[in-house]
Amino acid sequence: MRRAIRLALVAVVAAELLLAAYLWLPMLARQPSPAMEERHYITLVIRDPEGRVVEEKTYETRSFTYVEVLAARLLSTWFLRTTTMWESSIRISTPLVVLDSSGNYVSTSGPAEPLSDNYNYYVHPSLVFLGSGTSPDGGRRLGSPLGVSAAPSVGYTYDSQWFNVTVTAAFSFSEGATVSEAMLATTFYDGAYLSVVYDSFPPVSVPAGGSLTVQWVFAWKDYGAFTENWGKLWQYALTLNAGVTSQYIVFTDDAGAAATIPWPNRYSGATVALRLAWGTGTSPMSRSSYRLQSETGSVQAGFSVVGTGLSVGGAVGSPASEVGLYWLARGADGNAHRILLMRWVPGYTLPAGTTVNIYVTKGG
Repeated sequence: MRRAIRLALVAVVAAELLLAAYLWLPMLARQPSPAMEERHYITLVIRDPEGRVVEEKTYETRSFTYVEVLAARLLSTWFLRTTTMWESSIRISTPLVVLDSSGNYVSTSGPAEPLSDNYNYYVHPSLVFLGSGTSPDGGRRLGSPLGVSAAPSVGYTYDSQWFNVTVTAAFSFSEGATVSEAMLATTFYDGAYLSVVYDSFPPVSVPAGGSLTVQWVFAWKDYGAFTENWGKLWQYALTLNAGVTSQYIVFTDDAGAAATIPWPNRYSGATVALRLAWGTGTSPMSRSSYRLQSETGSVQAGFSVVGTGLSVGGAVGSPASEVGLYWLARGADGNAHRILLMRWVPGYTLPAGTTVNIYVTKGG
């Protein structure tokens, strides 16, 4: 697995094509807009029955499908609809293609639907599905589901230039299989799933008794703007279950203290659990930052979706030489916490009223 991550990171450094996400500003005194590169990779590792690697392939992709669903998992506040069911405050504006826990098509749901999460110990918050065809609808359904699924692990790595989120799932096969598509899906309601990431690729053959490991790497060249909390938020959104009260992720809040946040996020007072903050600090960006150096104001942040692209942001209310994105969360201690996801230092002062949009993904 480490080898797969290294291969993906080597490809990131070597590749020259600028993809996906941009952190942009309107033109200010003819200054160019600063940019963050974003790249997606999928790595397939095939092993024989003895566990030896027989094939390994890495492809650069444009993966995301329902980014509004991803936004709901990452950014929504949640409220208790019944005694056993939590519901996202963000509602999905497009019709939803619903799959079962094996990746088979079930139905199409109408728009303006929330996600829900029940107190069910046996429902995985996300699953990876495999198929042997090509999606007929841009990745919302598998072309030919193999009827197999696996709960993924989610990790992250970073250096001073790149921040990488990895999603990994392993499959074993008693009979030989041909695989040409993979999907990461997240729960819609009890036992039903929606596609979040889909990729097709040249068919690979897995021998009887062998295994296939699928790993996505989502990489942002952000020059140190994202904090470690960004990786933890992905783990929080894709691996925790409302049915297990002991499941939580420990973040670092804006006081520099450990903040234990159980799933789902029970913060109240906003649909989107984000604030855009600004200040006058100029110290270098750092993965270990947990607050702005000198904060002077903040505003409720929002998100927007265009196709399969997702951006978050807002406008600074006074001149700013640093900008921060905070996630708002209710901790296990019952208190509200501000969790810094990003601190950006543009290198010049942004005038009051400047809109800052952080493109999480541009999609395909």
